[in-house]
Amino acid sequence: MIRAHQPRLLWVLTCSALLSACAVGPDYERPDTNAPEKFRSAATAEVAAKDFNAAALASDAWWKGFDDPVLNDLVEAGLQNNRDLQSTIARVRKARGQLITTRGKFFPQVEYYGAAERGKFMGLDQTVVTSTPGSLTTIGTMALPATWQLDVFGGLRRQYEAASAQEAAAIATRQAIALSVAGEVVNIYVTLRSLDQQLAVAKQTLENYKTTMRIFDLRFRYGTANMVQVSQIQSQVDAAEAAIPPLVQAIGEQENNLNFVLGRNPGTIPRGKPIDQLILPTPPAGLPSDLLARRPDVRLAEQQLIAANAQIGAVKAQFFPNISLTGTLGTSATALGSLFGGGTSIWDAGLIVMGPLFKGGEIYGQYVGAKAEQQALMSQYLKSVEAAFRDTDNALIATTQTNKLVTARQQQVGTLKTYANLSSMQFNYGYTDYLTVLNAEDSLFKAQLDLARSQSDRALSQVALYMALGGGWEAADQSTMKSNKAIAEGDDPRNPVNQQGFWPFK
Repeated sequence: MIRAHQPRLLWVLTCSALLSACAVGPDYERPDTNAPEKFRSAATAEVAAKDFNAAALASDAWWKGFDDPVLNDLVEAGLQNNRDLQSTIARVRKARGQLITTRGKFFPQVEYYGAAERGKFMGLDQTVVTSTPGSLTTIGTMALPATWQLDVFGGLRRQYEAASAQEAAAIATRQAIALSVAGEVVNIYVTLRSLDQQLAVAKQTLENYKTTMRIFDLRFRYGTANMVQVSQIQSQVDAAEAAIPPLVQAIGEQENNLNFVLGRNPGTIPRGKPIDQLILPTPPAGLPSDLLARRPDVRLAEQQLIAANAQIGAVKAQFFPNISLTGTLGTSATALGSLFGGGTSIWDAGLIVMGPLFKGGEIYGQYVGAKAEQQALMSQYLKSVEAAFRDTDNALIATTQTNKLVTARQQQVGTLKTYANLSSMQFNYGYTDYLTVLNAEDSLFKAQLDLARSQSDRALSQVALYMALGGGWEAADQSTMKSNKAIAEGDDPRNPVNQQGFWPFK
């Protein structure tokens, strides 16, 4: 320890150290993502240049575009009660705590020390307290030792940079999961309404076939129908009945899946609009480069890369000396009652320089690992960007094609209805056999099921497009934070820790 009888000297040393401070390690630069100029869809190129507002798209609660109050309530319930989302909210708080811890290293660390000793002290330091050598003496000491690590080489700043990026990554994770929960609720609900429509078609078709079966049973009794015709109709009834159990099973599974996302036990799900009325407006896609700022998963990958980049500097700083200012201020006395008056004042100030001399490659190994981690996360970031471009382009194609498919299916159903009616009339007048009617009705049944599935695909493609564009993440996150304020602040009454009530810190 160096005694500093001239405080000005320490002040000069501190100022010079801070002024000459530099942060070792690489500064972060966003990698070149080689973003395409536009998406492949021609329609996208037209809307990209006009009336595009990335902020408006982020804050757009697009699920409300279905105009289904039941769906809106389900989405809000998911954003409020989803367990993965609640866990992520708490992890943001954890990351913030780590950031506060790291920031605290920039400030002087002041502690307190108190001691009382009684015994025989041989050769007692006369600069501390006066005592007769060899006598039974009580010594009391109270002091405030302090240490201030100077961030000369920027190791602390790199640690803070990494911790800040980790907090940002945790927030981006929360935002990504919030958007994912909203999308998952909508997807399951759309699938559920499609299955409901398919079940309704199957049940209605079964009733129609049963009605026809009763008619042909009468005809068979009076000799105007043969057994072949009766068997053909019975096969229709059997096929319609066989289609119902898988649909009922699938509906039950989707209800359970949705309740799981909502943080609920299995149960029934309320219904709103039918599947053919669940249509979203197609959002503008903007330019591919906009995805880098809109998609929470892309921002998450970049923040992880920033943290890893900063960690290289934090590890590299360990190769250099660690410089700290130290000091102690206190009092010592041979009577405890004299500590606060009449005792001997003690103080010291010093400068400590410590650095690695031989570590057997420990620091170098950490440095190699930090660089490798940064390279791995750079690849993951570029992959997330490429996935964003892919998802958006796929969603744009799917939206266009599923709209065309629904139109074609609707036309097919209309045509088959006409065909089935005409075939039935021709059969009644004896112009055709019942096999023609059977084929027409069977084709109509399958087409109606296909139409319900394609309507679901259309809605799902619209949801996928909003998700790929990063639309609605801000609206979902705001709703999440509003509903889970207690978890975000750490005072959730469901947590047994918060019920003890004796610790002042939250």
